[in-house]
Amino acid sequence: MLTTDFQLFGAICIVLGLIFYTNGLQHRYCQWFYKIMPVMVACYFLPSLLNTFGVIAVPHSQLPELVGQYLMPSCLCLLLLGLDVRTIFSRGGKLLLLFFIGSAGIFVGGPFALKLVAMFKPELLLDSGENSLWRGMTTLAGNWVGGTANQLAVKQLYHVGDSIFAVFVTVNVLISGIWMALLLALAPHQQRLNQWLGCREALMSVAAPEQQPQAMADLPKLMLLISIPLMLTGLGNALATEIAIWFSQLFPAAKAYQFDSPFMWKMILITTGSVMLSLSPARRLAIYGADKLGAVCLYLMLAIMGLKMDIRMLLSLPWFFVIGAIWLLIHIVILVVATRCLRLPFSYLAIASQCNLGGAASAPVVASAYNKALMPLAVLIAVFGYAWANFIAWASGQWMQTIH
Repeated sequence: MLTTDFQLFGAICIVLGLIFYTNGLQHRYCQWFYKIMPVMVACYFLPSLLNTFGVIAVPHSQLPELVGQYLMPSCLCLLLLGLDVRTIFSRGGKLLLLFFIGSAGIFVGGPFALKLVAMFKPELLLDSGENSLWRGMTTLAGNWVGGTANQLAVKQLYHVGDSIFAVFVTVNVLISGIWMALLLALAPHQQRLNQWLGCREALMSVAAPEQQPQAMADLPKLMLLISIPLMLTGLGNALATEIAIWFSQLFPAAKAYQFDSPFMWKMILITTGSVMLSLSPARRLAIYGADKLGAVCLYLMLAIMGLKMDIRMLLSLPWFFVIGAIWLLIHIVILVVATRCLRLPFSYLAIASQCNLGGAASAPVVASAYNKALMPLAVLIAVFGYAWANFIAWASGQWMQTIH
């Protein structure tokens, strides 16, 4: 049995290496496997098998601390480094507006879905400590506005249990995968959908930014890409505790809203600092693979968090799947009403929704199916979601925990 953190980290690296090696093979069984279980899901679920079959012991592991203190803040900083705020607000226009409306749909959809399903299965509202349903739903809100990095950040913020977190990782994959497939299937019919929405043809074109070409990083650039996120993380850690103590003393009611949490302030500081870095000359470093380095942090986070997962929690998946489906339906209805009122094309709805639910990885895929000129803008708005998501998920969690 593997018990030390050195052994556990080595096992994680072996699993991740096998996943990415086999994913790159052209063998039909490997391709079939990763169609059923996407790489991101495999990075979370396969390490959990080590725990399920007693290969490892993780009760006193400090690896989750590594996630919360270093990997997660660094991941968010690296993903936000290439954010072009000026371009989004100058050229995004109504597409950005739809993105915000879609985020509002996710914000209100979670509490409504929870309340509706609880009418038929009230035991879902029972307090189960860190595995309470509302806690797991907050992580899904973070993912559906931003991405997996935000889902992991919200997990730390609301102290979400690994079992309920695993369930909503699965719900996210199933629901968002079905919705993306449906959006792609509707792409050939967008002309008829535009007529139904009352779209004006003049809105079909938009000035989209050009994508910056990726460049090979030399040693100084790599050192900067590593040191800047760690510097920002260290600064956030240094200030967060003091701010949390000061704020809780100044406003005693702050505890009810998580404002006495050092982690909450750390995420606020790091998110704000990352956006400010994206407005500085440091943004030029993004072309040297900041997003790829951020993805490395992300996959390591997923594997470490997967070590403590309880697969038996998946037996309750059908009811959670219903919650996710209702949640998504509310998001869609709000977007459809907004798109029709604004007389925008269906392509705007599809891209804005995917920027929420899919993130920077899949938003350009949907954009390419509808309007290739919008692909760079879709990426920028999806990246903006990383900065926006933590605040929406926090507010959604504050609402959901009041539902009885």
